[in-house]
Amino acid sequence: MQDKHFMTDKKLINHIISVSDVKVNETVLEIGAGRGELTREIAKRAGKVIAVEIDKTFQKHLKDIPNTEIIFENALTVLKNQKIRFDKIISNLPYSISEPLIWLLIKKDFKSGVLTVPKKFAYRLVAKPGDELYSKLSVVAQVFFNIKIMQEVPKSAFHPKPKTNSVIIKIIPKPKNLSALVLLKQGMKVKNAVREALCASKGLTKREARKIIKRLNINKLLDKKTTELNKKDIETIISCLKPEELC
Repeated sequence: MQDKHFMTDKKLINHIISVSDVKVNETVLEIGAGRGELTREIAKRAGKVIAVEIDKTFQKHLKDIPNTEIIFENALTVLKNQKIRFDKIISNLPYSISEPLIWLLIKKDFKSGVLTVPKKFAYRLVAKPGDELYSKLSVVAQVFFNIKIMQEVPKSAFHPKPKTNSVIIKIIPKPKNLSALVLLKQGMKVKNAVREALCASKGLTKREARKIIKRLNINKLLDKKTTELNKKDIETIISCLKPEELC
């Protein structure tokens, strides 16, 4: 049962429920339902729970939970499905999918998420320039989300114990600015992504957008694909696309 660590601390489960602030009219996505300890508590408060669990051996634990849809599937596959809709996400994540999950969540429209993740990963998300853990993930995550460290969680709160301490974080999507719109154009050349973002957000014609792009200091990046950008490239784009730079 690799990468399965069940939170057994009832106080922590209640804390997660409390900071999630689930409402009766909301749909909550839970990833890694496991034996359903957290699922049952969410179901008491939410209008609907979509609980995702890859391991069908937990089916007996998850059946008969009220207003809950159980999906036995890889969570990343589920999130790639554009049809899935949810208001909030709550999860004691399988740690191996923490980073790919964040990359998928930047494309989703939701109110907030409360996630239990490895401690080092949590501090990568909130790292600032100059910090040892500052990375491309730090830059991108902070473009799309307000991220708050809620509480550190000791290994003893889980069974079996994980190899690392964990942290509960809360993420709230930010309104998508120009930089976010560019980064969402995954696989597109930067010049085309910036042009489309300017046209969509500013109501510009393609010709007007191209004129703005010419005066931005990003010529070396224009033919790169957005997925090829490194940390410094993204920082450059963020700086150049600030409103005061576009005037």
